[in-house]
Amino acid sequence: MGTGNPKGRAICVAMSVYLIAKAVLNIILRGGFDFADMFIAIGLALIMLTGFKGLNYIAASVLVVVAAIHLPDNISNISSNWIYLIEGIIDIGCAVLLCADKDVREHFSKTITINN
Repeated sequence: MGTGNPKGRAICVAMSVYLIAKAVLNIILRGGFDFADMFIAIGLALIMLTGFKGLNYIAASVLVVVAAIHLPDNISNISSNWIYLIEGIIDIGCAVLLCADKDVREHFSKTITINN
């Protein structure tokens, strides 16, 4: 799976591992399987590993929206939700990397070509 930048791909692999580990941690902390969280984590990981042009912005948008949805509850119950607040901050950091880091943007340089 060759992409435009190996360093950017390594960063995306690390973010993918983080997202899946975070989903597993949330399953453990909540005491039950959450299909939606796991689906989002695996979907974002697959998007990040493909390296197709423009998908980094979609992944970043999803990360920010999910963090923003949970932010008010995490702040209001900070004593019991501090780990979720940290996860949200890391998610926003990942979104910034997906949009701003030169190596990551170069990783997302593959295009779909159709040979007739």
